[in-house]
Amino acid sequence: MSARSKLVKSLPCICCKIEDVRQAQPTDEHHLNLGGKAGQKRRGDSYSVPLCAWHHQGYPPEGLTAGEATFVMGPSLARSSKRFRETYGNDDRLLEMTNESLRGIS
Repeated sequence: MSARSKLVKSLPCICCKIEDVRQAQPTDEHHLNLGGKAGQKRRGDSYSVPLCAWHHQGYPPEGLTAGEATFVMGPSLARSSKRFRETYGNDDRLLEMTNESLRGIS
């Protein structure tokens, strides 16, 4: 695991931070793809952002349905990528915010 990966996983979920909600799951590292589309080639190890399991893969926190998680925590990338990007911004915006957070800890 790269040094950046370890640092990204040490950050809070960027979407939970934006929503100002308590993060209920560990942080995953989401690697950004070319064109911001699933199934495309990864942009590389320097292009990743911190997301919890809900915001990344659409796994609701224990005790919540997917609908409740969406209401409380905002949209999931895996369940609604269009709404996710409308709410949190495009990949480059999330990357910029992540890199800003990393500058503060490295």
